[in-house]
Amino acid sequence: DVWRLPLRTPTLPPAEATNTLVVGARRLAIVVPATPYQPEQGALDAFLAERTAAGAEVAAVLVTHHHGDHIGYAHALARRHGAPIYAHAETAARLDFRVDVALADGDVVELGDGYVLRALFTPGHAPGHLVFHEQRTGIAYAGDLVAGQGTILIDPTDGGDMAAYLDSLARVGAARPTALVPAHGPVIDDPQGCVARYITHRRQREDRVLAALRGGEAHISDILASAYADTPREIWWLAERSLEAHLRKLVADGRVHRDGPRVTLAGG
Repeated sequence: DVWRLPLRTPTLPPAEATNTLVVGARRLAIVVPATPYQPEQGALDAFLAERTAAGAEVAAVLVTHHHGDHIGYAHALARRHGAPIYAHAETAARLDFRVDVALADGDVVELGDGYVLRALFTPGHAPGHLVFHEQRTGIAYAGDLVAGQGTILIDPTDGGDMAAYLDSLARVGAARPTALVPAHGPVIDDPQGCVARYITHRRQREDRVLAALRGGEAHISDILASAYADTPREIWWLAERSLEAHLRKLVADGRVHRDGPRVTLAGG
């Protein structure tokens, strides 16, 4: 009673689709009905028609966060079925449609037949990001906490926070899900290993940022070229946002100082 439907959305390459998750037996939760495209919406409608013809009902529409490739069909689908929309208050404040139920960390959505979705507050990628952990199966819908395809952007200009993101990764790992369904790409069947790799990757990137400051001071453009030398130049415009997230964390940690585009090691 857990189905994954990858439906095409306007998301960042190499991803082309966002996973919609349908959970439940008689009462269904639709997690991230994201596609704005009518043919893709029709595919989800057809699937739900099969389930409702068998006696099920759509009881809830769940949103992980406010980004456009995660909300495209949420409002219309909820209205179509008369179902409430659930999201975190920080997400609700960034949407142009109404959220009916604001979820806080630890809140649950009861679906009956033993199916319960627990909301885990996991900011970092977005201020109101939620992971939905189904308690019977242990499967967690990870949203944009991790990806099965592509990478996760932490963009401070859109509320991204690197320190919060690392904390959220650790928190989901501690919840010990049996599998992670990312918003983009295939199911991740090694959740602990995935979370550990993501944390290690971000820590290593932070180390590269600090290594670029071995002379004590550097321009942000030089830090980008050094710390992201392994990243294709055509996506350095994205890497620059990630670098900004790392630098803000390092400033908050007291490890570097900023003066415009100049960055200095603390104590240097």
